[in-house]
Amino acid sequence: MLFKRLRTGGKILVDHLVYGLGLGVLTILRLLPRSSLRLFSKGLGTALFYFISDFRKTALTNLALAFPEKSFAERYQIARQSVQQMIITFVELATVDKFAKHIDEMIAIATSEDAPEGFFPEEVSSQQELDHFFSRLDRQEGAILFCGHQANWELPFLYITKRYPGLAFAKPVKNRRLNQKIISLRESFQGKIVPPQNAINQALRALHRGEVVGIVGDQVLLSSEYSYPLFGSQAFTTTSPALLAYKTKKTVIAVAIYRKPNGNYLVVPSKAFHANTELSIRESTEQLMDRLMRFLEKGITCKPEQWLWLHKRWKRKLRHKFKRRYAFSHILIIVKGTSLQALQRFLIEFGEFYADASLSLAIIGAADTVLANSFAPYSLQFFSSEEELLAAPNFFPAIVDLFGLSRKTRLHYKRTGSRKIFTRNELKDSLLQKQSLIQSFHKLLRRVDTRSRKG
Repeated sequence: MLFKRLRTGGKILVDHLVYGLGLGVLTILRLLPRSSLRLFSKGLGTALFYFISDFRKTALTNLALAFPEKSFAERYQIARQSVQQMIITFVELATVDKFAKHIDEMIAIATSEDAPEGFFPEEVSSQQELDHFFSRLDRQEGAILFCGHQANWELPFLYITKRYPGLAFAKPVKNRRLNQKIISLRESFQGKIVPPQNAINQALRALHRGEVVGIVGDQVLLSSEYSYPLFGSQAFTTTSPALLAYKTKKTVIAVAIYRKPNGNYLVVPSKAFHANTELSIRESTEQLMDRLMRFLEKGITCKPEQWLWLHKRWKRKLRHKFKRRYAFSHILIIVKGTSLQALQRFLIEFGEFYADASLSLAIIGAADTVLANSFAPYSLQFFSSEEELLAAPNFFPAIVDLFGLSRKTRLHYKRTGSRKIFTRNELKDSLLQKQSLIQSFHKLLRRVDTRSRKG
């Protein structure tokens, strides 16, 4: 009982310290002009990019998956800029009460007449259509806004709720007092922030009252049955905006937002989308989500450095349960072509072990002849030498090295985004003793986890 009280008291003390520190930082930031805030944020973002490897590695592997045609240098620059943009956004949110009254001056809306970069005119609202949209809001007809984590994704909601009441979803911060402070900043005007739990019911009521509902819906949602081929790779995505549109028959507008060099913003609104209520709810929501995500994808392509590449967007629904750090969705296994027959059992069991992950098999040198169905779970890549591996884009958080890579190649994978490289030495016991791969790999992961805790 005493220990429980001490632990509770310690948690309360830590919460107060975190809140006090956060409040102190907010106070200091408010004293700085916007230009200084941007410079501070850019510098902090650069430091975080280099010192927090998780940020860097996630961004690099995501970018390799989305833009394999770009050079590593280009992707590296985009990754660094993405972290900088994220910090600028957080600092702007922290000081939003300082500049909220000037939000109309900070945001420009591009219509089809402006021919915004990255879009065809027929994809963007015209000035007449935009005026009609705002007229409907004036009549309290309600609407749904959909955007992604681009530039400052908070601003469109603040901009619209300066004139109209609205509701948006946001995950709460663990520190209760700090969360209340952040929510108060997000609710600077007529907006209301609600947690995702039971948010759909609240959104339905808000739409029936004629309010605006804002959804930032580009993060992974593994509980969703819907996936969109974002940059060619399936990405599980919420269907909330389309579901709300189907149930209420309200208009949906997708929004792309860009930060301009002077610190102001450009917002690009899509044409008005509507759910096809003649289709089944599943068919209609998937059709509408495809259109919304396609608009978002084009916006990201236009200014990739302004999207949040730090999110593990292409997570897979893995069949087996893993510790979080080993729940890899993309894995590369590297083997010698002459070892395929000897490794056939290993590869079959590995495919079962990481069922539903995206598995690639890099085969170096002349290959043995084996049954094709042995490689059914794998995407095959053929290389004449180890050196050729260095030219291929690396979107693999995990590498299984059954080839015996040189130190140079292992360092290449770590530098370009891989979190873990399982070496042949780590796996040789199971290979030599012919243990079940499932059992030996579980044992290996536990052993690695123990070493990491000791470190």
